Amino acid sequence: MAISSVTSAMNTALYSIDRTSQRVAEIAENVSYGIESETGESSPLIDSGIAELPLLKHQIAANVKVFETAESLFNTLLSQRRR
Repeated sequence: MAISSVTSAMNTALYSIDRTSQRVAEIAENVSYGIESETGESSPLIDSGIAELPLLKHQIAANVKVFETAESLFNTLLSQRRR
């Protein structure tokens, strides 16, 4: 039971990292499109996306920490089962 909870936490962290990475890719695409098509003024879509990047960075870092912690717990649980 404990191992399935830990692997569930790992899977949730990986899913969240993937979704956040997809959002970063969307922002990059919007910025790229805006650079190619706009002259002078910055699009609100670009501005809001760029403003969102620090939050996304923290979300990824937090989920990496969750994954690392769960992995450590997973390894501890596996080593205890072998005894």
